[in-house]
Amino acid sequence: MIRHDPVLVAWTTPDYVSRLQHRHPEEVYFIVDSWFKDSPDLDRLDKSAVIFTGFEDLRQALRSIKQDLLSKNLSPRGVACFDCEALIPASFLAREWGLPFPDKSAIARARNKYEAGRVWKQSGVRSPSVLLVSSRDETLDGFRRMQEDVVLKPVSGSGSELVFHCRSEEEVVQSVRILERELPLSASNPLFQPLPFPSAETFVDPRRVWIMEEFVSGPEFSCDFLLEGDRITLIRETGKVKPSTQTFGSVLAYTYPPFYPENFSSAALCHIFRRAAGALGFTWGHFMVDFILHNGHPMIIEMTPRPGGDSIPDLLETATGTDLLELHLNFVAGFNPSELPSPPGERFASINLFAAQAGKIIRIDPTPVIAHPRVRAIFLRKRAGDRIVLPPKSYDHRLLGHTIVSLDSERDILVLSTQLEECLKVEIVGACLDENPTDSNDKWIKQCDRHRDFNGRRGLFYEILHMDDDDEDDDYDDDYEDSVYKGKEHH
Repeated sequence: MIRHDPVLVAWTTPDYVSRLQHRHPEEVYFIVDSWFKDSPDLDRLDKSAVIFTGFEDLRQALRSIKQDLLSKNLSPRGVACFDCEALIPASFLAREWGLPFPDKSAIARARNKYEAGRVWKQSGVRSPSVLLVSSRDETLDGFRRMQEDVVLKPVSGSGSELVFHCRSEEEVVQSVRILERELPLSASNPLFQPLPFPSAETFVDPRRVWIMEEFVSGPEFSCDFLLEGDRITLIRETGKVKPSTQTFGSVLAYTYPPFYPENFSSAALCHIFRRAAGALGFTWGHFMVDFILHNGHPMIIEMTPRPGGDSIPDLLETATGTDLLELHLNFVAGFNPSELPSPPGERFASINLFAAQAGKIIRIDPTPVIAHPRVRAIFLRKRAGDRIVLPPKSYDHRLLGHTIVSLDSERDILVLSTQLEECLKVEIVGACLDENPTDSNDKWIKQCDRHRDFNGRRGLFYEILHMDDDDEDDDYDDDYEDSVYKGKEHH
């Protein structure tokens, strides 16, 4: 039986629902997108602690949630969010009950990577220079003006999706061709809805524009931290290891504790993170942040108000016993962590296992991986019957899972990665001709089945961010599609 004051988990995936309800059956109430109603991962769960509703019509969703909680005599004590696309809807959910949550305008700045980079530059926070571009000619012009390697990436999105390192005009042209082909296909993906510029009365459409960043060399790291006013509490610090055989921006492994250069001290990170979060307008929350050490100085790449995902929770728990998701639930419920994870006596890494080809999995056997002397745990994301889709059509559907291993040195990772991929017995047949996988666990890739109405003139996040406006429709410009911000004024 769920307790009377649960934490609301806003619009997360079935795998997180299963994990959290198994560990905290009385503590959490889940809001899950209706599309996941038939997910096999939810078959054995207590559905009385779940409400299925999307956030396309957020007013209606909020009414349904309030009615369901009222009928069960539940009064939430916090709102948790683990997914970027649900952050803005979750902020309204928290406001309905007067619960703390990061500010919606600050979330909009953070999710708009161009706006975040611009604000950081203006505030003196070290970060890559960034331009907003919308065509091959604009991108080539920006590349020539930067006179150095560049990174092209979506304005929004997450992970390594459609991220390209360009060292020549030929690579720029090839990358732009892929962006122009793939971005318009994201119409039903909430991560690619038109985003507002909180500092101006204008929008950017991530399906029609992209950003160009200066390429920053150096080792990359990722952290979680808690922000309460001027107080920063570091939760975890991990290193990122990039693969040489996958698309740019992909992560081969996370290391814990990280392998910082000898002359670097992480003591300055709290001050840097506080400035970066404050520049975006944040005063409270649980954050993940990625940064690159360039010539000894941290340069902020991305910051978003949610816990670190991917294999990070499993890595931290295996290495220290700390459940990062539970820590987040406690924090949003008003409890600061009594104990922070202490770096273990040995080093660990979470190593991603990538599929070598597209097609359908007919067999996957992790037994030889488990028998490896360095392996502490393995977590599979795929099962027999699932499909593999490779970039640029999908970046998540190439991941078979990840392993947690013990390390002697950072050099061990490449050797271990090769060994573990050879140990994992996988049989994949055929080609994924429709390039639409059938896995129920992935939220957005099967776009033809979403039936979402995200193609309105203003876009999903306009509707949500302007729910408070008294004149919601009267003053709206009918020519919105022609006035969507294309970035030329800010070059």
